[in-house]
Amino acid sequence: MEITVSPSYDLSDLAVRWMELETRADGGFFLSWQWIGSWLRATGARPLLVKAEEAGKIAALGLLAPASRRRLLFSVNRLCLHETGRAQWDVAMIEHNNFLRARQASPDLAAAIFRALQGDPVWDEIVLGGVSPDLLNAAKASGLAVVTDRVLPDFGVLLAGPDQPERWEDNLSQSLRAQLRQSRNFAERMGPLMLKSATTPSQALEFFEKMTALHTSYWQSRGKPGAFATPSSLAFHREVVASEGGQGRVDLLELSAGREVLGYLYNFQYGERAYSYQSGFSYGEDNRHRPGLLAHAMAIEQARARGIRVYDFLAGDAPYKARLGQRLGEIVWCRAQRNRPLLACERGAGRLISILRR
Repeated sequence: MEITVSPSYDLSDLAVRWMELETRADGGFFLSWQWIGSWLRATGARPLLVKAEEAGKIAALGLLAPASRRRLLFSVNRLCLHETGRAQWDVAMIEHNNFLRARQASPDLAAAIFRALQGDPVWDEIVLGGVSPDLLNAAKASGLAVVTDRVLPDFGVLLAGPDQPERWEDNLSQSLRAQLRQSRNFAERMGPLMLKSATTPSQALEFFEKMTALHTSYWQSRGKPGAFATPSSLAFHREVVASEGGQGRVDLLELSAGREVLGYLYNFQYGERAYSYQSGFSYGEDNRHRPGLLAHAMAIEQARARGIRVYDFLAGDAPYKARLGQRLGEIVWCRAQRNRPLLACERGAGRLISILRR
């Protein structure tokens, strides 16, 4: 196995290599070139390229952006996995983050990459945002100390498998099925319900702009900025929506009842998995008006008809995710740290504070 870290590479060549590795990997949408390439183009970031080769073939690729963070009385040099380290860009939150690894790669490849990175004396910690517990464990296995900042559940709907009913709704509670029927009947007073996918890049961008307007209006009414409040986040997602690359696909869906538009879903698809990333809806005061519930139910049914096996609600504990789906796992935001005295003191202080707060 050979692992190299390079600050210099050709972007078009990287695109070719990345998309070729995608065909031999199970990375998911957030590791597709559609997401990664859009991230590089929108941010202008030129992170370090990590490449692992086994038997003369690329077994893994990853991008680590150098950044620094001032913490109390000292500065920390960081490497950020598929993030910039700048808040205005990283608000476009990556999930299911990892190194892009070939299916046939060695099981301990991630730990080997972390060990190889420790030969570089410049960094203090690697920021691992939106990763699985498996990557966290690989960092620990390499000898790094891991500080966990946040852990969120990942809910989703399993649409295929030996234990799954023929109709996915049969997994729902009786009360939720009743709410869906009530909401559908209420919406159909305005006309036939339709969930329509954007079919052209221009229509996708049109749906995206309308979705962000509804999304931002809703969250600002609750005193929060929403996911698209900065020009940087908008620029990044417009790039994702308009671009193509790798095996990923953006799926922008418009929910309407007759001539009335009720809202939008901003979803992704990769292989046999659909990801529900963001949404924007036109809410009413009547509690029978549940456009979000209807949109997800119809999107899940469409996904099942396309042969999708998992409809992933991504990280978060919003009640609708748990009600419509089941817990698939956890998504973690953490930092893998080298053995630095100041960082060890910081970890010790953090543990003491946690004990005192109990």
